[in-house]
Amino acid sequence: MAGWVAVLLCSLLLYDALLYSSLRTATREGTQASASVAATALKSRMAIGIRFGKKLDTYHNVDRLLASVGQAAGMPLAVLDSRGRALHHWGRFPPLPDISGRLPQTDGETVLDLKDGELLLAPVTDRAGGIAGHIAVWMPSRSLDDTLWSLFRQQLFFQGGLALAGILLLSLCLGLRRSGGLPRNLCLTVFLLLMLGNGALALHAVSRQYTQGLRNDAAHTGAILTEDLNRLLLVGVSLDDTSRLSAYLTRAATIHGDGLVLEIIAPSGKAYASSHAAGPEAPELLPSGEEFPLLELASSFSVSGDSPEQGWKLRASLTRGPWLERLMANGLDILTLVVISLIFMVEMFLLLSRSLEARLQGTTQTHAHRSALFRPLMFVFILAMDMTISFIPLRMAELTTSGMLPRDVLLGLPISAEMGMTGLSVLIAGTWMKRKGARPPLMTGIICMALGYLASMLAWNPWLFIAARALVGLGYGLSLLTAQAYTVRDGRLADMFAGVYAGSLCGSALGAMLAERLGYGPVFVISAVILACLALVPLRLLRGREEQADAREEAPAARLTLTQVRRLLTDRRFLAFILLALLPSALLCVGFLNYFLPVFLKQADVAQSNIGRIYMLNCLIVIYSGPLFARLVGSSLYKGPLLFWAGILSALSVACFCVLPPLPASVAGSILLGLATGLNIPAQSEFLLELDIARAIGVDQAMSLLDALQRVGQVIGPVCVGAVMAIMSVDDAARWAGLALTGISLLFLLLVRPARRTGGRA
Repeated sequence: MAGWVAVLLCSLLLYDALLYSSLRTATREGTQASASVAATALKSRMAIGIRFGKKLDTYHNVDRLLASVGQAAGMPLAVLDSRGRALHHWGRFPPLPDISGRLPQTDGETVLDLKDGELLLAPVTDRAGGIAGHIAVWMPSRSLDDTLWSLFRQQLFFQGGLALAGILLLSLCLGLRRSGGLPRNLCLTVFLLLMLGNGALALHAVSRQYTQGLRNDAAHTGAILTEDLNRLLLVGVSLDDTSRLSAYLTRAATIHGDGLVLEIIAPSGKAYASSHAAGPEAPELLPSGEEFPLLELASSFSVSGDSPEQGWKLRASLTRGPWLERLMANGLDILTLVVISLIFMVEMFLLLSRSLEARLQGTTQTHAHRSALFRPLMFVFILAMDMTISFIPLRMAELTTSGMLPRDVLLGLPISAEMGMTGLSVLIAGTWMKRKGARPPLMTGIICMALGYLASMLAWNPWLFIAARALVGLGYGLSLLTAQAYTVRDGRLADMFAGVYAGSLCGSALGAMLAERLGYGPVFVISAVILACLALVPLRLLRGREEQADAREEAPAARLTLTQVRRLLTDRRFLAFILLALLPSALLCVGFLNYFLPVFLKQADVAQSNIGRIYMLNCLIVIYSGPLFARLVGSSLYKGPLLFWAGILSALSVACFCVLPPLPASVAGSILLGLATGLNIPAQSEFLLELDIARAIGVDQAMSLLDALQRVGQVIGPVCVGAVMAIMSVDDAARWAGLALTGISLLFLLLVRPARRTGGRA
């Protein structure tokens, strides 16, 4: 029972960490949206005077402008000069440190992280187009933290009630199971229901906070515009030109995208002017829009059917479409949290159950028991590693300005360096493990990866980032090969790779969600911390003397001779397999998934969390299609046609980008490439082993050669894709790549067809 409770609490801790980041993002976005409204309103009021030559430090009535906008928005405001020094301010605006080196150089808004809060800056341009100063809005962290903790405490209270109910049910289930009653699966079902209940509560909290932020944004916008309209009415400006009034409302609503509709409502209840066109194309609105009364002077423009008892109003309403899209995105985020927590729970349960079982049987020091514990170890290892998989080229893009190579090629170099060092370290790991046992290469690999991720965060230029990723590849190769060699002797290789795929599935989605909320740098640090904690595990898990003794018992592996190499290079079917099946699949898998997808989707403004979910989807397809395709390959007489169909699936995966929008094309391409990978994994090894030349050099040598050649494709994949993207558009590249892969697959099928055997007469 204590073990189940421990697993439950560990899973809830992971879930709560992700939930906290989601609530923080929803709260922060609402605050920044209100700050943006205030900055834009004040900037628009001062822009005309600045263009006519007025100076910010002597601007007439600037204090009144600051007070009117600040009171409507409820946020401290200031006007800064071009060097970031405060000229005028309203509210509790704090003294600023020297921010001259952090000021934006473009017309877009920027948010600076300061000691006690965040500062939103909106540049003000003069008539020459230069930056004359900035409108600054202060967002104190204390206010944000108070709101956030209030929401989070409420979630923890409800979660505690659900957890207590779950523990009581687990106690009942385990009590009945001891008496021969309910199976263990019921306990897992209780855990699933508990996590789904937590997910429903979290979705309600995040969506409510997001909706409240939108309503606050609408209220601030309406209050500021009402003040502007009333000011115009007081000075005698006529508002009876409907088209000009609608254009004014449209400009005010533009900063909100399609999420806000502004309307002037006549006393009759009809819309006199609107920021969006009326008719069948008008957006559907959420009920209960915010309304603000205009001055009585507004009665100077009348509409037939007006009621004198009711006044004119400004209404700010939220549109249903963008709100529903964000609600669905929140639902996907929460569902992803539930899936990650459940997978984490399964792996932690395996760790607990296997440890307890070995302790009861007195087999904790056996090689088989340690092999069984490699699955949860590799789960956490790969989870930490793949947390950054969806934004490696994006981080490189932030560091890359110019260079001797085209930018698209440079973005692929970190991945190529990582894959290349992985291949080289595999060669080192085997010899090292035979001489010193499994512990030294495993520990060294994990430490190298931790240092590589820390260096990835600290890198300030592209070449340092490439070197950091090469260090990660070195550590990954050492660790993975050691884990493979250690577990294969006990028949635990498939079990270990189940942990690898589970870690990849969780890590890609988890890292993308964290990057969307925290940025790329903190995710590198989180990965480094997890790996640093894992570095001490081999000291406890492995025993040096025993591993060295086991290594000495293994027979030395044979090496390829010059004669065998010549036979390989002259074998038609082997060369066709390498050049037309193995290398293209490895090139496409890494070049498409690790390089092209993140860059392409980021350029299409797809959220980072959705990019991570596409990786998660690809991993799920590989995991669940693999066993089905393995049975298909095992029952097939000839493996060549299966590799042909895998090539066709690969061709279709890139052809999707010719006919579909970015996000649907990426989803479809990820699914098709996942199917192709699931088919290639068993088909390639089986095809190679059925070749006469492979049987002649030995199974071990053939599989080692397969792995080495795959590494070659993985190294050149990102660079090749980057070179293609540098010289042609995505549509052209997808079209030509699809045709090339189809032609290559057909040529492979022709070259590897079985030779016809003719028999003589009896």
